[in-house]
Amino acid sequence: MEGLEFGDALRLLAERAGVKLEARDRQAESERGRLLDIIRLASRWYHQALLQSKSGEVARAYVTGRGLSDKTIAEWQLGFAPDAWDELLKYLQSRGYRESEIVKTGLISSNNRGGYYDRFRYRLLFPIQDAHANVVGFTARKLREEDIGGKYINTPETSLYHKSVVLYGLAQAKAAIRAASLAVVVEGNMDCIASHQAGVTNVVAASGTALTPAQIKLLNRFTNTICLAFDPDSAGQTALLRGLETAWQ
Repeated sequence: MEGLEFGDALRLLAERAGVKLEARDRQAESERGRLLDIIRLASRWYHQALLQSKSGEVARAYVTGRGLSDKTIAEWQLGFAPDAWDELLKYLQSRGYRESEIVKTGLISSNNRGGYYDRFRYRLLFPIQDAHANVVGFTARKLREEDIGGKYINTPETSLYHKSVVLYGLAQAKAAIRAASLAVVVEGNMDCIASHQAGVTNVVAASGTALTPAQIKLLNRFTNTICLAFDPDSAGQTALLRGLETAWQ
């Protein structure tokens, strides 16, 4: 209304409200922006690999076998990591990013010879977004049982991704959660995606862990009512009870 730039408006309102503005670390903000750009590029690269690469046929067969439509695959930007040591690394380097930057995103790992390799190989990729729809990490499902590593592995803890603080699907679900005044929490990424495809869109996933206090506080921005719909096996029920205890506290 007063024709002010954002920074000036912020200072004006802070003065009126009696709020002290803390100085921002411009260098840290600039680095965060570059790291988010790297992960965004990687997410698009993984998605194109799923849609178009010959080696991605197994991943395409898996997601269609699970009943996911082409529209859902595109909306959730599902991806595929090829069975290669450094294809993603080379691609990101070709876009002007340094190894020292890429490693901070958790997309590559270092070996004992001082080199780097792609962390995710021959896996189905689920991009993880924060509440503002920024991709901050990935969950990766193995496509060959004989491969080493867990069935699901996540991006390691980074400056962008903290597993205990994010909820899979929240960016897509927050409007529906607010409208329904209810958040339904499921265990897995596929459970969440399938629910949204079926029209039940106030659903998020805890990604196989019990709810944390930080996740409860995040949900509390949108509703004060949650429903936990975890697997009926012993692990699921144990996680459900721990989640309920956390929520009650």
